[in-house]
Amino acid sequence: MPALRWGDDAPADAEAAKQRLIEAADACIERFGLAKTTVEDVAVEAKVSRATIYRYFPNRDDLILSVLLSSLSRSMERELGDFFVDADTPARFGDALVASAAYLLDAIRHDPRLEPLLDRESGGLSATISGASELLFHTVLDEWRDALSSAQGRGLIRPDIAIDELSEWILRSILSLLIVEGPEHHSTDDERRLIATFLVPAVIPG
Repeated sequence: MPALRWGDDAPADAEAAKQRLIEAADACIERFGLAKTTVEDVAVEAKVSRATIYRYFPNRDDLILSVLLSSLSRSMERELGDFFVDADTPARFGDALVASAAYLLDAIRHDPRLEPLLDRESGGLSATISGASELLFHTVLDEWRDALSSAQGRGLIRPDIAIDELSEWILRSILSLLIVEGPEHHSTDDERRLIATFLVPAVIPG
């Protein structure tokens, strides 16, 4: 990669370039805030042109969401699949599903980078994720896919359920708890109870 596009320290390959741009965008969000960070800001921070950024990210939403997903990944001390290691019965699988979903819910809610997206007043979530939702879903789906596929193979999940659709529905449920204000406030225990009451019975056999 030509050094003139990256200052004196050009990245070694495409992945390194994407990571450099994510770090530059993260620095801009820290400085200007999520709503005010522009592609031009990131280009100046990374010492590249706007065209260079668009080689790696098709639009601002994809770049910003990559920053947010990177931040979320750093804040999660456990892999989502880890919750299912000891799930050897449908009941234990249900418990693991609740724990995994609650953990992701808590991680998203308490990640400072995601706070602007979860502001119900600003509508920031739909505005920013609308153009990059596929990346969000595939990232989280990849976290669950192996564990859920294994559980289904062992008879812990109904055989007629498509694993990718199940993973997507879990994530949609989590996002709804985060951004849709219901008729009354739900505590963390309330949210776990809702997941256990309405999601788990629809998934496990019998």
